[in-house]
Amino acid sequence: MKIDKNKNYYEDTKELELLNKYYNVDTKNKNVTMLLHYDKASDLIDNRVISKDNYLFDYDELTSINNRIKRIPFIYSVDIDIQIDDYEDYDPKKMIDGFNDALELNSFNYGRERRKKWMQAAIVLTVGLIILFITAYGKINSWFGSGRRGEVFAETLDIFGWVFIWQCVTIAFLTPSELGVNSMLFKLRVKKIAFLDINNEVVYSEETKKIYGNWENDKKMSIATRWALLISGFSLIILGIIRTLEFIGDFNILNIESYKLAFSNIETSFLFVVSFIYYTVQLIVLFFAGLFNLSLYRRKNIHKKASIVFAVLLFLVLIIDMIGLIYGSSTVSITNEVVTISMILMYVFGAITALYEMENEKKNKNVENIEEVSLDENNNDSKITNDDEANIEVSIDEKRDND
Repeated sequence: MKIDKNKNYYEDTKELELLNKYYNVDTKNKNVTMLLHYDKASDLIDNRVISKDNYLFDYDELTSINNRIKRIPFIYSVDIDIQIDDYEDYDPKKMIDGFNDALELNSFNYGRERRKKWMQAAIVLTVGLIILFITAYGKINSWFGSGRRGEVFAETLDIFGWVFIWQCVTIAFLTPSELGVNSMLFKLRVKKIAFLDINNEVVYSEETKKIYGNWENDKKMSIATRWALLISGFSLIILGIIRTLEFIGDFNILNIESYKLAFSNIETSFLFVVSFIYYTVQLIVLFFAGLFNLSLYRRKNIHKKASIVFAVLLFLVLIIDMIGLIYGSSTVSITNEVVTISMILMYVFGAITALYEMENEKKNKNVENIEEVSLDENNNDSKITNDDEANIEVSIDEKRDND
């Protein structure tokens, strides 16, 4: 093995020898030219997808090429030369377009799959954290009893909660993608695609920068919006449940004797009733605000008024908390408020940007529909014009014959 002094990677000389046997390896420019042979152009086309003017690249062939690229050391870029003996009247330019379209469709599917995975992982993480918090508050407030049975039950819940968290890590990071093709692998590593004829002459070639430049990639703002929606959505739900557990523990609601103490005089009764109403409303607000952002994460179109209502309610919760912090309430802390403010700001950012993006998509769709309608009307007008001209010509010919 040898090491390049300019870059921190090793090269296996035996691996290079084997690659040179089957591929054209340019060690200086760190490039591998992969020559692939096909008898007919139709071997590369998905013939089950019928399109009059376009040809979609076959997904199995994409997977095959993808697997070959994976076997080449990552430090090398790849040029794909596809030699076809018989093009069967297929246009090589449209074949490259079909190659790009198949990769882009796969990229959309991959993004959808990742969002689904993150959603599943977040759900499992939320369940695990809630179980752990219930276990912790249960131990502090002796909800499970003081005997061995209570200890066993608490330990079982603790293990159950950690299992959910481990499952979250498995879903998010360790579960492989169901899609065989990684579109980003092509985008990052493939520099050129060329079609060759039976004599190894280039029929058509194109740099992939130009091909991939047409992709509708997610903007950084869209990615930030999705993360804000996902994190704030589940965080608000967890925050609501944790605060409810704090209220149950502080007022010892599960103990019947605590009710006698709470309603022993007017002052304590008033405090308990107000606290109960506040924490109930707070749980509802935080829970449904979280669900609202998660629905936006899943691209569900919810009315703008709902986001405004929940934003106002969240700020009211924050104001009440701040008042409690100023007057030294035992149920409110600075850490709590920092977390709450962060979640509310993330909620507002995610909701506003997501709704803004949806509104823009609607406008663009409406503009496209209007353009299509106007084109159809123009085509109809041209057809009528052509028919009228034909009728005029026929009437002229008939008049000449009569004369």
